[in-house]
Amino acid sequence: MVVIFAVLFILLAILNIFFPAMGWHMRYGWMVKGDSGPSEAYLIMSRITSVIVLIIFFLFFLPSMFG
Repeated sequence: MVVIFAVLFILLAILNIFFPAMGWHMRYGWMVKGDSGPSEAYLIMSRITSVIVLIIFFLFFLPSMFG
C-alpha cells in the first residue's frame, strides 16, 4: 500500500512540474468565467514547490521504505 502511495505521489509531483496549469484549472479554473489562466508567477512557484517536495520525498521517505 505504501508503494502505491509513493508511486502516485511521484507521478503527481512530476505532472505538476511539467503541467502546472493543469492543476490550476482543476483547482481554480472552474470558478473563473471567460478565458483566464494562471499567472507566470503561479506556474513558476508551482514548479519550484513540486521539485522541493519531490527532493524531500526522495531524501526522507524513499530510503525508509527500502532500507
